Amino acid sequence: MNKFERKIYQLIMEDDIVKNKKTGNVYSVVKMDPAKHDKPTPGEVEKAKAANGGEVPKGEKPKADKAGGEQPGKEKQKGTKIGASDLKSTAEKPKGNAEVTKLKDLMPNATFDRKPLSAVSPIERQKISTVIDDLAKMGAEAKAKGEKAPNFNLCKVTVPGTNLYCDGNKGIERGDMPQFKGTPVPGSPADKLPKDENGEADTEEFFKQMLEKDGIKVSEPTTVPPDRLKATQSELVGVKVAGMSKVLDNPDHPAYDKITAPIYVSNDGYVLDGHHRWAAVVAHNAANPDRQIPMNVRVIDEPIEPLVKRSNSFAEEMGIRAKKADTGAGGGPQPIISPEKKN
Repeated sequence: MNKFERKIYQLIMEDDIVKNKKTGNVYSVVKMDPAKHDKPTPGEVEKAKAANGGEVPKGEKPKADKAGGEQPGKEKQKGTKIGASDLKSTAEKPKGNAEVTKLKDLMPNATFDRKPLSAVSPIERQKISTVIDDLAKMGAEAKAKGEKAPNFNLCKVTVPGTNLYCDGNKGIERGDMPQFKGTPVPGSPADKLPKDENGEADTEEFFKQMLEKDGIKVSEPTTVPPDRLKATQSELVGVKVAGMSKVLDNPDHPAYDKITAPIYVSNDGYVLDGHHRWAAVVAHNAANPDRQIPMNVRVIDEPIEPLVKRSNSFAEEMGIRAKKADTGAGGGPQPIISPEKKN
């Protein structure tokens, strides 16, 4: 494990043990606040553990007054409880009294037994956001220096029981996934198409025509909750996803529309093309529960496994070269472990 991977691992797996400057209490928090916290001595940590059954307390406990209530003059924080249904898009909500949701209408072969992002604990959300923030910062610093940013496979950052990011993926490496836009083989059909500034040709429209010719329906662009979709490939370039997620903080950014453009998904709920854009939207939504972005999709009426084979045959005939994921030799950080599993 190199220095970068070790730092990410620590960010994911460890909370900070702190000493409150005012109360002197020792406890653990997700992130230390220098204005409020000091680093406790080893003796103070051991004392806190001894008073709490051998473990460091989680968070600061409010002081009670003599009558056993909360500290005088301080009211309990008030707020509205947010349930899982509050963060669902209209695509997940039933139509009237009908039991069949829009999601099941769009993707009849999909299963939705995994918990949505709205059911992920705040601690897990914070850990995801911390990793993405650090990756975005490292990417920006490397770019400013004219260097290549350190990379790792973001698929290693998973929250068990959810689709984040690649938990339950099909195990297909990025190099074996179909590409509809890329560098064409010289003399191939794709080589005759217009190319962008990177020398890449876009065959997406021809792919859609091929599907329709084969009698496979493709839906019009529609929106679904991104956390309900599943990854097909087992590799995601972490810094790339982090950079895209930061673009989504600003709807006026020139690249915003490109990142939120429709991606192709199968009728069993797997992403076919656009994994990095999908992961960027998920990352944004994990960090911004009050500013959710839906995923624009086109659903292809075929399960993912035969669809991948069909798509790869198309890309090969067109002459589009596959793209491999540069995820670093170490493979990235360890999975995020949910609190109940950790205990």
